[in-house]
Amino acid sequence: MEHKEENKICQNCKNSFTIEPDDFSFYEKVKVPPPTFCPECRRQRRLTWRTEFNFYNRKCDMCERDIISSYPARSTLKVYCNKCWWSDNWDPKSYERDIDWGKSFFDQLQELRESVPVLSLINDNNVGSINCEYTQNFVLSKNCYMCMVAWHWDDCMYSCYGADARNCVDCMGLFGSCENCYESIFIEKCYGCKFVYQSTSMVNSSFCFDCRNCDDCFMCTGLRNKKFYFKNKKYSEEEYKEIVSNYAIHTYTGQQKAIEEFRKFKLENIHPYAFLKNCTSCTGGYLFNSKNSQNSYNARNLEDCYCVDTGDTMKECRDISVGGEAELCYEGVTPDNSHDTAFTNYTWKSSSCYYCDFCQSCNDCFGCVSLKKGEYCILNKQYSKAEYLEIKNKLIEHMKSNGEWGEFFRARDSFFGYNETIANFHFPLSKEQALREGYKWQDSLQITTGKETLDISAIEDDINNISDSIINETIACTSCSRNYRITENELLFYRKMNIPLPRNCFFCRLNNRFNFRNPSKLWHRSCMKEGCNNEFETSYAPERPEIVYCEKCYQQEVI
Repeated sequence: MEHKEENKICQNCKNSFTIEPDDFSFYEKVKVPPPTFCPECRRQRRLTWRTEFNFYNRKCDMCERDIISSYPARSTLKVYCNKCWWSDNWDPKSYERDIDWGKSFFDQLQELRESVPVLSLINDNNVGSINCEYTQNFVLSKNCYMCMVAWHWDDCMYSCYGADARNCVDCMGLFGSCENCYESIFIEKCYGCKFVYQSTSMVNSSFCFDCRNCDDCFMCTGLRNKKFYFKNKKYSEEEYKEIVSNYAIHTYTGQQKAIEEFRKFKLENIHPYAFLKNCTSCTGGYLFNSKNSQNSYNARNLEDCYCVDTGDTMKECRDISVGGEAELCYEGVTPDNSHDTAFTNYTWKSSSCYYCDFCQSCNDCFGCVSLKKGEYCILNKQYSKAEYLEIKNKLIEHMKSNGEWGEFFRARDSFFGYNETIANFHFPLSKEQALREGYKWQDSLQITTGKETLDISAIEDDINNISDSIINETIACTSCSRNYRITENELLFYRKMNIPLPRNCFFCRLNNRFNFRNPSKLWHRSCMKEGCNNEFETSYAPERPEIVYCEKCYQQEVI
């Protein structure tokens, strides 16, 4: 059947959005109706189900040992640690429910969610990962602390998003074997770098933006295959080392001066309309090695995808917030290693599953919670294949009559306050706004203040003058007053990389990185080079101060 482009009005924000002919073909392929929410609202709704950076101390409700969890002790949910949740000491099917044809399906699913034990944290610590207790949405890694949404990382701290990295701290978006990097965003194959952004194959470089295949560069933008460059000018090795030494970035004073100077230098220089490396027919930002993928961000190896935010190796997937090695998945949060799933949350290694939450290695399940190796189940109840198919079709018709079929889980059903979720980083709201729009709010985040044992002014400016005793001190963040500490491994990293101690807590540093990166949203703009009429889709909003060039003009300017 041939389809035409259709304009729709989002039932949430009331703005118009377009459904393309290819979109209709995909919806038919996965057997779902076209969306009623615009892409932005769909994404915000999904993100209200993702909490990544907030941890609470509590006890496991099975073994009663002290654990770290996404759910506070006051939560009414039954929370199990990883070992207990994955064990055979309980049966998710024992919580089965019959369908009540007189009730909303979403209401029934929520009642099931509230009764089935939940996993304390989404990681595989002591299973596929080693010593990675303080991580979330994190697998197949080793010796990582406060790291989120990544896999195949070793010895990393305070970082998020990516794959294949070692010994990196305070980074976002690490891909392709990055090592010994600090405060860098969306980099690939980089080594020994600090404050490097949107760059590839960089070595021993600092304060660089959109540079590739460069060694020993400082305060540069748009470089290709260069060495010993400062502010985009070539110097001898001796001259270069003297310039860098004069910045004294091993001191906090020198580091902050360099940060401010680099921001001004970056604004004075041209920017590419998008960061797309080895990509064909793609729109979005921070994409590597992808093709035919639109409005997608922070991902690699995408093919025929749309609205993917943070992904690794995905094919024909749409409206996914974090995922890896998935195919034909739609409206999902982390459908890792899955095929042909829709409206799922943390459902891994599964196929032909709909409206499933925390299900693992399942096939042909509908509306299930915390199942492992389930098949032909609805609301955790086992059926024969014939019964399952008959009831599933009847249930879809029931959902259609209630306006539920084709919609992701309701945001109000999330167990997290809006301010606990990743949605608040991408779509920030005040408490009043969030409550007015129907979201929850968490007033009791686990935050410690007023316990500092060392005044910030007493911290030595030079990392070389910091004593071992600093790991016994409690410090107050200069931005939010939240208390934080310097760990032993963290101090070793700072000394090795010649980096001064941070004066802000992890959460403020993280928020700064979110604010530094471009939003996951596109605007239609024209090239700013005089005489060029090329148009493009870019994540640089029209009111921003950056000088933005089309691909052709930018490539003519880079060195």
